[in-house]
Formats: sequence, structure tokens, C-alpha cells
Amino acid sequence: MLGPLPALHRLVLVLAALVVCVGIGLWFGAVPEIPLNLRVGLAAGAATGVAAGFVLVHDFHHQGRPARVRRRH
Repeated sequence: MLGPLPALHRLVLVLAALVVCVGIGLWFGAVPEIPLNLRVGLAAGAATGVAAGFVLVHDFHHQGRPARVRRRH
């Protein structure tokens, strides 16, 4: 989505998404009004963070490859 980023920037972006989502999962697990276990909240936050990191750095535009042409003699 953000295009070709350097590897360090992609790593920082993925780690930031993971930390934010795990924090939100921890918060959801700690709030007594929401019936979630703390472990379930952390696991859901981690899974969401991994998915968010993938979506943020993955390029969804199909890069066309030049077609191979075989010439017969």
C-alpha cells in the first residue's frame, strides 16, 4: 500500500502495527465489561497486528512480467 519502502522502514512499520494491536488486545482483555480472557485478547491483538502489518507493506498491484517468447526455427 505504501509502495517500495526500505527494509528498515517496513520493519519499523510492521513492529509499530504489532505493538499497537497487541496493546489494544491487552486493553480489551483487561477491561472487565468485555468478557475476554487476557490471553485471548493478547492472541487476537497479535493476530490482528500481523495482518495489519502485512496489509500495510504488501504491494497489491500486480506487476506485469514480460511474456517469454519462444521462437521456433
